[in-house]
Amino acid sequence: MNNDKFYFQCRSCGEKLSGFSEWFGHGQKCPACGGKWVDVRYYRHEKLLLPLMQKQGAEATSLFHYFDYLPLLNRDNIITEGEGVIRVDRWNFLEDFARREYGLTLKVLAYRNDENPGTGTFKDVAAALAASVLKENGISQYCVASTGNIANAFAHYLAKAGISLSVFIPDDALMANEAGVSCYGQRVFRVRGDYALAKKLCAEFSD
Repeated sequence: MNNDKFYFQCRSCGEKLSGFSEWFGHGQKCPACGGKWVDVRYYRHEKLLLPLMQKQGAEATSLFHYFDYLPLLNRDNIITEGEGVIRVDRWNFLEDFARREYGLTLKVLAYRNDENPGTGTFKDVAAALAASVLKENGISQYCVASTGNIANAFAHYLAKAGISLSVFIPDDALMANEAGVSCYGQRVFRVRGDYALAKKLCAEFSD
């Protein structure tokens, strides 16, 4: 699929990658230096994106209202339940706490929504986009390490995309989270250790 919308740039060495096909093809690492972190860059001038998003925000019905600013090429691959319409709230309680405990006078604006329709957490936004990207790039299996919300959100949206998910959770994760992942037909591995070990085993499983 021709990608004239975005590219990736390695944070470590500046190497440019054409998109997800090249990124996945190199094991989610930079082919030049082996770095594991890249930034998405758009061919449209990025300074124009935020004002456009703010202007269009009142019309949004889901995250994918901003399709032009997401690393996805074909709308047919969108997996969504209407998540991502997030209002900006002022957190007065945190302002009061900062003033009372630390003598700070500041304004706190929060951009977070734990009332998304998928699994009821703000992780639904990331999971919806991830499921759409994985579907578009023909990925049939994926794995994550999680202590809770990521596991449930990814299990839900990847199941909708027809993608098999393996979740690695630490030994102290709640049984309810394990049950939540399993109810979508996805696999759960409870490791004999903490979250750091779960991430390590997940990476090894992916390799």
